[in-house]
Amino acid sequence: MKIKFEILGPPRPKGRPKFFRKGNFVGTYTPTATREYEQNVLTQALPHKPVKPIEEAIRLTMIFHMPIPTSFSRKKKGLAINKFLRPTKRPDLDNLAKIKDALNKVFWTDDSVIVEEYLYKVYSETPKTEITIETIFAKQGEFEYDG
Repeated sequence: MKIKFEILGPPRPKGRPKFFRKGNFVGTYTPTATREYEQNVLTQALPHKPVKPIEEAIRLTMIFHMPIPTSFSRKKKGLAINKFLRPTKRPDLDNLAKIKDALNKVFWTDDSVIVEEYLYKVYSETPKTEITIETIFAKQGEFEYDG
């Protein structure tokens, strides 16, 4: 099975959890901006969800199309559009990848079924996130690990 879809809008990193104290109790909560972004991701992804969450091994590919900075010269913008120049500034790729938390228990049963993950940051005139979810059916002897 292969599911491919796009989340329109600039990719956003997951915010760090916030802490609060009530007497001796210390709790945590997800920042409002992060909650709203995750809800937007889920809303755009729902039309593509499988009938039931995937239980098999998954290969997850995410391509983050970052907005091109307005400060780029025409030459630099051309390099960025043609993928010769890649985003090396914040946000960090691993924080962008946490978008998958919004899809947990809807597209797959648990994050543990993701056995391969490919992440890319590129510049684009149309900021978005491309997500591809593929089930992996390894044949006997197909996968070898020399750990």
